Amino acid sequence: MKTGLSRLVLYKRPEMKNPITVVGFGGWADAGNVSTLSLAYLKESEGAIELGRLETSDLIDHTQHRPIVAIEGGFIREIRMPGWEIHYAMRKDADLMLVSGYELSHGWDQFVRALFELMDAFGSRTLVTIGGLIDRTPHTRPVRLSFLTTSKRLYGKCMALGLNPSNYRGPASMHSYIIHNSGLKGLEALSLWGHVPTYLNIPNPRVVLAVLEKLSSILEISLSLERLYVDAAVFDSKVNSLVESDEDLKEIVRSLEQEYDEQERNRISYID
Repeated sequence: MKTGLSRLVLYKRPEMKNPITVVGFGGWADAGNVSTLSLAYLKESEGAIELGRLETSDLIDHTQHRPIVAIEGGFIREIRMPGWEIHYAMRKDADLMLVSGYELSHGWDQFVRALFELMDAFGSRTLVTIGGLIDRTPHTRPVRLSFLTTSKRLYGKCMALGLNPSNYRGPASMHSYIIHNSGLKGLEALSLWGHVPTYLNIPNPRVVLAVLEKLSSILEISLSLERLYVDAAVFDSKVNSLVESDEDLKEIVRSLEQEYDEQERNRISYID
């Protein structure tokens, strides 16, 4: 089901009630795989069903995100080009549309038009992007989270939960582009970022858990996070064992703990 020059392809048109659109993608802003793991977990835990795709293969750098090939007995059976998948989950408190893929090398304006076309088709007025960034933060302290938003209501909820409003100047990610254009369209939009320790830029379920816990609170929706609690505990145990056996790494963690604690004291003092 595709019309005109649209990049949006829908396989079905289920009746959804004011769905929340959640976007996550691999690339520059996916430290610790926080963005991609968050979307993958939501798809699995919510039993999400494939809804369609955004045809963006021509906008993706295939040297960075290569097509997937299946070769059997000397013959190519399939080549799957990288693109953006759309899934949906029908829920009691709020339906979800989950949009996942890879950061595009160009054509961000075309992607945003297709994303808004999707949202308009199902009456979605709330959009969330999830990102991950590297930061000087220790794994032994609460996960640091930051945000940017188009909504005073969401700003107040984020601040009440102890999240840090983003302050940044420099090269932009697709997240910023999406949020900026969401504001121009009058959407309630939020970009939620999990901060990953500099020495642990590996798939990090601990940060994913923190992001989805806060997302649940901000949007006032119930998310099933049981498996993530287990994954995060196993991850913490392995990291603690690694740090305990490495004196240099132990010293790095101690230094970051002092820095983190000082920043938190200053932040609380500023709020007071």
